[in-house]
Amino acid sequence: MRKALLTIILCVIGLTSCDIESPYSGYAAYFSFDATFAPFNQIYSAGQFITIRKKSVTSYEVTDIYGSKQIHQLTEAQARQHFQYGFGGFIIGTPIQGGDIIVYDWACPNCDLSPNRLQIMELGYAKCNSCNCEFDLSQRGYAIKGESRPLWLYHNYSMGSEITIRN
Repeated sequence: MRKALLTIILCVIGLTSCDIESPYSGYAAYFSFDATFAPFNQIYSAGQFITIRKKSVTSYEVTDIYGSKQIHQLTEAQARQHFQYGFGGFIIGTPIQGGDIIVYDWACPNCDLSPNRLQIMELGYAKCNSCNCEFDLSQRGYAIKGESRPLWLYHNYSMGSEITIRN
């Protein structure tokens, strides 16, 4: 009897918690990198964000804080890891007030189209050129101009200088 009652209670709790929308993206994400090397090391500077997106089956593109784009070829080991880049790629950096590294999806959550990548601006802001929404990357990706849900987040873990993004 206790087991049945406990099961019913857990089901009710589970049903009521479904109304809370998770800030984390449901898109598959798996990517890892060594943050000691440029341009990845730029993510440690407060208010600075880089972007990463899939370029081809064997490469990805990194845009640094200055807007310079670099193509990186996957090593054989990386290719075996089957990197997944979320919906529109990643925005990675540290909030302007410091703290932990944060990872967002690069696609505008308002437009909900993977090609609608945000323009990263100075001081930790991002703008969608389609819907004109602006987001504060230092404040959990909340919209500061226009009406939109916050940017989707991705979990990230670090072990030494190795950072892994994973959902």
